[in-house]
Amino acid sequence: MKRFAWMVLFLLAACQSGSEPEVVPTLIDLNAIATNDAATAIAAAATADANRPPTLPPTWTPTPEALAQPSATPPPATPAGSAAAGMIFYVFNADSIVRLLPDGSFEELIRVGGAPSDLSVSPDGSLLAYVAQGSGSAREVFVSSPDGTYTQQVSCLGFSQVVYPTWSFDGQTLAFAASQTPDGVLGIYTADFAGSGQCPTGNNQRQILQLEENRLYGLAWNPAKDMLFFSAGAISAVSLADGSLYPGLIPATGFGANLSPAHHPTDNRLVYLKAQRDDRTGQIGGAVYEINTAALDRPQEIRGIQVFARSLRWSAQGGYLLLATERDVWVQDERTGSSLAVVEGSNFYPQPAISPDEAFIAYVDGGQAGRTVPQVYIVGRDGRNPTQITAHQEGSITDLVWAAG
Repeated sequence: MKRFAWMVLFLLAACQSGSEPEVVPTLIDLNAIATNDAATAIAAAATADANRPPTLPPTWTPTPEALAQPSATPPPATPAGSAAAGMIFYVFNADSIVRLLPDGSFEELIRVGGAPSDLSVSPDGSLLAYVAQGSGSAREVFVSSPDGTYTQQVSCLGFSQVVYPTWSFDGQTLAFAASQTPDGVLGIYTADFAGSGQCPTGNNQRQILQLEENRLYGLAWNPAKDMLFFSAGAISAVSLADGSLYPGLIPATGFGANLSPAHHPTDNRLVYLKAQRDDRTGQIGGAVYEINTAALDRPQEIRGIQVFARSLRWSAQGGYLLLATERDVWVQDERTGSSLAVVEGSNFYPQPAISPDEAFIAYVDGGQAGRTVPQVYIVGRDGRNPTQITAHQEGSITDLVWAAG
């Protein structure tokens, strides 16, 4: 029986409120692809299908498996994902991008090769952004349509390391960090999606700031699109209007860096994780805090839910905040000021993503048939009716996101 844990939060009184389309394979069985041999699988699939019509049904449609219910309430007649809208995406085996219907009835590869990473989705769900292999050894930012039929390179730095491609709230611009060498000091850049075929001048690619650090722990826009927040240990900000830097707004603690800055989609609120130690258990983790981003001259921290988390993510409308620990998922309701553990004891870091309508949570856990193989699950926002919607035989899952549309 699943444990429901409700905690009343502090009232946050200080808060205010051009190129040719790339044809990619879509009919490859994920279970047949070895982790490091995607190219061989593509060639084999292309040869086998040479004389077939160009449009085929999906090769893999696993049947969702409903898990035991967290309470005595009888299970509904249909799995949780059957009522969910949109499309789920993730990186499979560190060499492919997969799209998946929330009910598990359809799953396909939309990109293979190039070692995609740092997958994110535009606010309206019309585009994906990710980092992948560019020219030679360079890594670049790319965008693609949700079905993978359109792909466009956005950045043109030619650098070895690019991380955290992050959409502005209007879905027009991407911010990211990059360095010339894999372990070099990072700079923060922005580039528009429009005109990216003529990068750098056509899409206004520019460097915003050169850091002294070689690691970043998160990047976030404000809704007005005139400020970027980031953590290179301390939480800092830079104005896109005049280049003003607000360094060390929230210094790192002796227990580690501040993590996962996430700005509310409409309010002047930046939440983040501050490394602290639990005196009772000795555990070190990220405690939830927030600041008012309209008052950066004298930022006042407000303590949030008493959970040591690893990542934070707002829902599209800002009504809920997802918190992921190493094995659990919490949902914080901004309207009621309460929190609920909807996933507990996952075999893997759960990487939660919330549906566009804020009603369901996707996450990663071990499969029922084999707990050592990661699978995608859907659960209601109330923690009821967790349902496995993939049936992989091997492989890894990273960068889980949920797009509208």
